[in-house]
Amino acid sequence: MNLPRSAVLDKFGSSLTLKIFSICFTSTHLPLLALVAYLTIGYKTSTFPILIVAVMATLLGTAFCLWSVWLLLRPLHAVTKTVQAYRESGAVPAISSRRSDEIGTVVNAISTLIAELHATLSQLRRQATTDVLTGLGNRRWLRDIGTSELQRSAREGDALSVIVFDLDHFKKINDEHGHEVGDQVLVMTGAVIQHNMRPYDIAARIGGEEFCILLPRTDIAQALKIAERLRGELAARAVAMLPPGRVTASFGVYRGDPSRETLKAMMMAADRKLYMAKNAGRNTVHWDVAEACSPEPVRR
Repeated sequence: MNLPRSAVLDKFGSSLTLKIFSICFTSTHLPLLALVAYLTIGYKTSTFPILIVAVMATLLGTAFCLWSVWLLLRPLHAVTKTVQAYRESGAVPAISSRRSDEIGTVVNAISTLIAELHATLSQLRRQATTDVLTGLGNRRWLRDIGTSELQRSAREGDALSVIVFDLDHFKKINDEHGHEVGDQVLVMTGAVIQHNMRPYDIAARIGGEEFCILLPRTDIAQALKIAERLRGELAARAVAMLPPGRVTASFGVYRGDPSRETLKAMMMAADRKLYMAKNAGRNTVHWDVAEACSPEPVRR
């Protein structure tokens, strides 16, 4: 049974084996076909003209073979460049092939695989650096991005303040009302923080009920306003069966010196003020300023 011409073309287009066979067959038989054509037309049968025809046909067949193989393998070069670019920069260049043979299938499969891998890695990075409950960053994320922000502030001479706060009597909320209510309190806290954040602020949940906010380009007066606003909003919120005023937090605020202090030192300074706020009765804000950033030493 004869196959329709379209079926034959489709079969040829989808088979890399048939394409390679056709290239090899044409390239190797081109000298013979050239000689047959030369002799059939009736040209001289002397040795030298026949040798010239054979050499020229061989060179032409070789060039045709190289060019055809290059065309077949060109999509694989694009895949190689894409993989290298992704490994070096994380960029995902779009590649695709309209070919229906094995190479076209491989190119499109690798393109899809790279896109899926990139999406999976991006999701894993977010999960590794994001607190699932509050949507804020975690301690690891804060350490990485906070260190970069500290270096930028030191380089450009910008102010940098840190807020560390802790929910008051959070363990008691969990013990009396259950962890589900405690989780709702944490979710509410994350929402309050995000509502009051500026686009360049950096916030993270660094412990069970402890949070940290890094405030670039912010002096102590601005930082205290932000801390007081957060304290007031938290105290005004009702969560589940907890009435307004039941959820409060104690705050430590520190205006650091990015050129001389590390992020860890600034957080520790803010943390000391946090514990002073707790010892002073909770639901309050205590603060300090690095001596190098204050006209006069601030003593507490």
